[in-house]
Amino acid sequence: MSDNFSNDENLQARQRLKSFEDSVFLHTPILLRVATRMCKKSGEADDVVQETLLRAWKYWDSFEQGTNCRAWLFRIMVNVVQRRRETIAATAEHVSVEEPTISNVLKFEPKMEFDESGAIAAIEKLPSEYKDVIVLVLVEEFSYKEVSAMLDIPMGTVMSRLHRARLMIKKMLKPLWGEQAASI
Repeated sequence: MSDNFSNDENLQARQRLKSFEDSVFLHTPILLRVATRMCKKSGEADDVVQETLLRAWKYWDSFEQGTNCRAWLFRIMVNVVQRRRETIAATAEHVSVEEPTISNVLKFEPKMEFDESGAIAAIEKLPSEYKDVIVLVLVEEFSYKEVSAMLDIPMGTVMSRLHRARLMIKKMLKPLWGEQAASI
């Protein structure tokens, strides 16, 4: 009797693993690409994706088969990234403006180029809450509703942040438009 029970458990475990692999692993490259954009460091992005996959495996039984697995994985990943950001913010060091030191002097940033790399650089300079929306909506083509669920914010906030992010990018690139227009 215990052999049958053990065989049934093994079969169920193999089926669960196959279901997970078939549904999740095809999204890993996309998760890594977006995590790299969100984290800016490939090592940190690798850690985020690994933690995302571990959590997805842990909660695989709660995933509704037939629903959008990609959106479910992105929701998990966004939560992982936000927790990491909160941890970093909580441990961030206060920098005094009155006592300048070499560590708190503003860095000179060169003029951005008006091409694809300039646009990417502009996106990278956005505050994280705007960058996340830009990446999820415009790059990964999630709907406002899906992004709203992933970031746990109202859909109106998604649209507002997207609009503001576009304005910020336009403002960063606008001086370059003027220079290019003058040279034509």
